[in-house]
Amino acid sequence: MSQVKFSAFADLHHFPGVFYSRAEERLDFIRKRAEKEQVDFVISLGDFCHDIYKSAHVLQQYRDFPMPTYHVFGNHDADETTYEEVLQAYGLEKDFYSFDLKGFRFVILNSSYMYKDGEYFNYSKGNYFPHQDKREYFSQEELDWMQKTLFESPYPCILFSHASLEREFDGGDGAVHNKEQVMPIIREANRRCPGKVRMAINGHMHRNGMSIQENVVYLDLNSSTYDWLPKKHQFFPEEITKEYNLADHTVIVNDPVHAVIRLDTDGTIRIDGMKSDYFMGITREMTDNVRYDQAGRPASAEVLSVHFKMFYDQQ
Repeated sequence: MSQVKFSAFADLHHFPGVFYSRAEERLDFIRKRAEKEQVDFVISLGDFCHDIYKSAHVLQQYRDFPMPTYHVFGNHDADETTYEEVLQAYGLEKDFYSFDLKGFRFVILNSSYMYKDGEYFNYSKGNYFPHQDKREYFSQEELDWMQKTLFESPYPCILFSHASLEREFDGGDGAVHNKEQVMPIIREANRRCPGKVRMAINGHMHRNGMSIQENVVYLDLNSSTYDWLPKKHQFFPEEITKEYNLADHTVIVNDPVHAVIRLDTDGTIRIDGMKSDYFMGITREMTDNVRYDQAGRPASAEVLSVHFKMFYDQQ
């Protein structure tokens, strides 16, 4: 039996002058916990920052972690700069990739493609904003690569994406738009070898949740920074809203809620989340915004903790 342990966080959203992220403090917290837990690597589930040039110091801070660090491409990562510049800043040759470690294959996917007029386009310099109904796709090239990567893997696989593979696409931006092309690949991989795909972890929705579907564990990982509010509030003091012009569209988590995940090849899964509270005590319930998202998950300042074992029928 082999065991791997890693730290996963999502949606740091460093954006000076726009969001009150305190990214340096949050990354320091994540690093110290990762060191204490002796994790094998740390991974960001997307939306690390909005402008790589204004975030150069936090990118360096992340690179300087004493264990390997990885990035998932999120929809906001290329808001202010080009796709190619983001790849270079994140140290990526490609926006989807995989690596093998301690008896597992980790498969990093990019759900941030537009599909328009029969073609797939990378998100770049915020080009997806006018096309909300054409976003959150996997490209055909990526789907073909994903199938080959899963089918040929000698190890059980863990999938990482920014948008959710679990949620149903309902016209919003939480789920992968072409999920119907993704799920048959996962089903076939597990039909050929039960337990080939064991987990799929996403960020993007700033929610805390988990479900098990067709023997795959889906983890909806909360934001390590804030919850977005469509309707702004007036609870923050003026000095904050003047310095951060979208702060009043958020409620902010005091500590960077994230997960340390331990996986054993025998099917044991342990997710050690954490609980925090909200900055200045301001919760979503206090604002004129609904508490629940389209999947019925409430805003919360936590990531769940569970410990269980999955069993896979060998055929």
